[in-house]
Amino acid sequence: MDNNLRKKIGSRIRKYRLQRNLTQEDLAEKANLHPTFIAHIELGRKVCSIKSLEKIANALRIPIHLLFTDPQKPSAKLYDSTTQKLISMISEESDYNKKLLISIASSLFKRKNYKSLK
Repeated sequence: MDNNLRKKIGSRIRKYRLQRNLTQEDLAEKANLHPTFIAHIELGRKVCSIKSLEKIANALRIPIHLLFTDPQKPSAKLYDSTTQKLISMISEESDYNKKLLISIASSLFKRKNYKSLK
């Protein structure tokens, strides 16, 4: 992995960690990794395996692909900002809550479609 890519991934890990108000030690504990290793990854000093990145992404409760993409770049935007916000919010929830949200949304949309048919 080249140095520039390591730094970008490390920077994204740090951004998501800080958004969740986690210390490097907190993240290391959740990911079952050493805090020094987390620090080196965030600084782009260590090469990180896919397995370690997966542990980190799971600990941050984000899909792993977010560590490889820059959502700020227009070319990376696949969805409008409202849809992106929904995806971001939902991706951090447990499977149970995701299923609950799907059920609620399905009921809401069925009701909306029913009313619009009248």
